[in-house]
Amino acid sequence: MRHVISPFADLPLEDPAYWSQKWRSGMTALDPEEINPRLAERSQAVWNPLELGPLPAPEVRRWIEAAMVPDSWWRVLDGRQATEEEKERLLANCNLENVADFQADRYGITVRRSGLRALPTSRRGQKESDEGFDRLQHTALEPLTPLALLHRSRDGKWWFALAPDYRGWVKASDVATSSDPGKIASFLPDRDSGRVLVEPLAELETSSGRTPVQTGDLLPINDDFSYPARGTDGALQAGKARLPRQVRTIPAFPELTPETLFSVALTPLGQPYGWGDLTPSGPGRDCSRFVQDTFKAFGFRLPRDASKQCAATQTAIAFAPGENHAARAKRLAGLKKGPALLCMPGHIMLYLGEVNGCHHAVHSFWAYKKPTEAGEETVPVRRVVVSSLDLGLGTSSGSLLERLTSVNLL
Repeated sequence: MRHVISPFADLPLEDPAYWSQKWRSGMTALDPEEINPRLAERSQAVWNPLELGPLPAPEVRRWIEAAMVPDSWWRVLDGRQATEEEKERLLANCNLENVADFQADRYGITVRRSGLRALPTSRRGQKESDEGFDRLQHTALEPLTPLALLHRSRDGKWWFALAPDYRGWVKASDVATSSDPGKIASFLPDRDSGRVLVEPLAELETSSGRTPVQTGDLLPINDDFSYPARGTDGALQAGKARLPRQVRTIPAFPELTPETLFSVALTPLGQPYGWGDLTPSGPGRDCSRFVQDTFKAFGFRLPRDASKQCAATQTAIAFAPGENHAARAKRLAGLKKGPALLCMPGHIMLYLGEVNGCHHAVHSFWAYKKPTEAGEETVPVRRVVVSSLDLGLGTSSGSLLERLTSVNLL
């Protein structure tokens, strides 16, 4: 199955070399150490949890409440209508009446892939029973994610945590804890001691069992390495892990060039879409996680959400509401610099380039509308694809190009 939706699908649009040759003079070298502070400052959504200092209880409570989602997003739980009693029980498990000051003495690190949740529960929250998303899922936490642990749920099974790019609830059983952030940092690879995974998905063999890892994850350079494990009380202790040798990695961090960028970006083609990196059958990636993972492979720390990614980056082209498809296409054709992100409400894409006047992007998305004789229909996609920005042209939603608000550069 090809993962291209375009009138030019007969061309090698899945081939990184096809796109990189179009950008040979359009991408200048970018230094993550120079760019990352600006991304963090502009977004206010990227930080180091191990550097979090004391925090008063009212601020901790404010963060907990801000991480919640609207009640309408989880009126269906595990496929059936939630009762008021069930809703009250889940909210009570947040244990808000016992929120205390954070004393900068409780940190953690994930020992396996885990979910960061809006509420302390693994139950699937949906607006409607046939919806494919779990709206209570904020994002996936990869193995070796450092955390500041701010508050415990009433049942003791969840931590409310500050992760490097999000706040939410994580299973306590997925986290090893320590009062010493330096001890946690000792397990984290860096530019000199790490390598980057470029496979869409692989499995890490750890003393806690097998756990998924995915594109952009930074891992120790050796095949066998020291790895965090949980003691009987959840305290951090040293364990072991191994990455199978056939899994493809690259040294941390490669220079971002057209060749390296499109090689990484097009590797996950066909991987399933998953709201918050979760599908009913396992790991997935949504639009912003796809973009984040792509740039993470080169050492860039973009925020997690699409809106924050667009806020963190610099606008190169701003589109006016009502600007028509042809006018937008002409302006986008004038873009001479990259890499470029395509921003729209609720969605983000990585720009690939132009083919005979038709613009293309690679992105992870759910569906689009197509005009029909009877009106229009929704076409499911639900995976990472290369697509034309003409998708949706002539429908009530408009084309992808017509829905753009801006084109942004790092």
